[in-house]
Order: sequence, then structure tokens, then C-alpha cells
Amino acid sequence: MMNSVIGPATGMRFLLALLMTAACVSCGPSVIKGRPPFINISEMSLVDNRLSCEFDISNQNGIPMTIEMIDIVMTVNEVELTRENRRFQLLIGANSTEAVRVEELPDEFKRSLLESLDSGEVKSLPFDLEGRVQTLEDGYLSFDQRGYLYPVPGKPGYFRSAVTRAKGLQREEPF
Repeated sequence: MMNSVIGPATGMRFLLALLMTAACVSCGPSVIKGRPPFINISEMSLVDNRLSCEFDISNQNGIPMTIEMIDIVMTVNEVELTRENRRFQLLIGANSTEAVRVEELPDEFKRSLLESLDSGEVKSLPFDLEGRVQTLEDGYLSFDQRGYLYPVPGKPGYFRSAVTRAKGLQREEPF
């Protein structure tokens, strides 16, 4: 009859291998999911009396995000400068960015705001960028940013933005 006995060296090797396996599994890459998209103004222009604004929507998750609805409102000096509120299917790949362009014919007051910035009459214009998106994966996600618009040097009628505060991007809980 043969008896098998595990010696102390074999037992220690087994425990060490088990410990290394647990460490590798716990320290392995984790996929980020459930984060709201980051939305910013990538380009704005007032050319031929047409206001054009492009918003970048960045998926900060390690999995794709499907946006079903978007509601973005940009105000300058408490005046609604532009708004986009529509339903659509926008698939944004993991850790990727897609753009949404909004074009409209602004009224006289909105044009005068941007023309005062373009002419150098004012150095910057404060803006608020607020809204929400509805995603297939996580429902409604809201955002709120504050910043300033500046003229782009050497490009008349073009503006850039600088965000100074991004309020906590959060999921809206149903009541």
C-alpha cells in the first residue's frame, strides 16, 4: 500500500501559487462602466449670420454607450444662445468621442452678443452649458458646466470655450 503525504515544501508552493493567482485576478484590468458622458463645446462660429455650434460627447466608459435622446442648453448672460433637444440613436464606442452639430439663425440680440466678443468690445462671455442625455444602458444622465467663450485669434467669427467648473455629472434617479 502506498500512502501519499504532502510535504511542507509542496504545501508552501501550493499556497504561494494560490496567493499569486488571487493577486493577479484582483489587480487585473477592470472595465469602467456607468459613467456619464462628458459634453463640451468643441467649436462655435457666427458666419454669414448663421450660428453653428459643435458639441463633443465623450464616452468615458470601457464599454460602448448608446444615446437615445439629448437635451443641451447653452446660455450666455442668462440668454439662451443655442439649444438641441432631440431623439436619435448615437452609438459611441468605448473611450471614444462623437460630435453633434447644431445650426440656427440667431436673432439680433444673440448676434450682437457674439459680435461684441468678436470685435474685442468684450474680452470674454460667461456661459452655462446644462442638460441631460438618455442612454440605453443607464437612463437619464445630467451635466452642468460653467465657463467662458473667447474669440479665436486670426479667425473672425470663431469662438472657443474654456470650462471653469463642471458640476458633478450624475445619473437622474426616478421618483
